[in-house]
Amino acid sequence: MDAAATTNTTTTANNVRLTNNSEDKYQMVPVPPGLLQYYVKTETILSMADDIKSMKATCTDYKKNYQLEHHTTENLLRLIPNTTTGLTHRHVWKILLVIKSVTGEKVCLKGALINKSTGELALISSINAAIQTEYKYRTIQSHDDTYKICQCKMIAPLLFWDELVNRLTN
Repeated sequence: MDAAATTNTTTTANNVRLTNNSEDKYQMVPVPPGLLQYYVKTETILSMADDIKSMKATCTDYKKNYQLEHHTTENLLRLIPNTTTGLTHRHVWKILLVIKSVTGEKVCLKGALINKSTGELALISSINAAIQTEYKYRTIQSHDDTYKICQCKMIAPLLFWDELVNRLTN
């Protein structure tokens, strides 16, 4: 069994909330650092809708240099870890949302994949080779040789969380 698969937890709506830091980066808490979020329940994301709405009122940088990105096969492969769990779920995941930040040659993708069988979400960040040299945290290979998956919880601009709720409710 791969290391990423052994550190996953199922996230429920009971005690999860969205929080932000001073840089307008938002994350679900309590989710320990260093965990890939493979099994997030739709209800968990939807339970944060009121928090997201109130955070929009005080957010100073909603997009943080990210834009909505196309749902392509290439982007899907860049967001699926080349791990036991990634291989097992490769054919049941579909992109629900992907955003992209490009600064020069540096590309970062943040995506929500939905498992077509269970309805659970995987929240994944993926970076290209130009970022990998300066990225100081653990990564694992994706199904695209030039992209690696950040082995961490999702930390994303409010755009990501707001649009994710929107896509789950509409």
